[in-house]
Amino acid sequence: MPAEDLDLPSIPPRKRLRGEEKEEFDRAAAAAYQNKGASIRNIAAKTGRSFGAIHRSLAQQKIPFRPRGGVSRSAAKGERQ
Repeated sequence: MPAEDLDLPSIPPRKRLRGEEKEEFDRAAAAAYQNKGASIRNIAAKTGRSFGAIHRSLAQQKIPFRPRGGVSRSAAKGERQ
């Protein structure tokens, strides 16, 4: 999903989120990841936060991460036989 399609706030660089503002941002990022299928990189690009900050936010909320994309070598190898 392109970052432009996400309804997320843009956070100014180095702005520290605290309290209710942080909780609201975390919920919005989690909803974009889980419900809209946005990648962590897309969420980071749209909001101005780092990949690590978004990843940490999702992990703290115990959001299950999707597997990385692409076909694994073992799966591809099994299909050729």
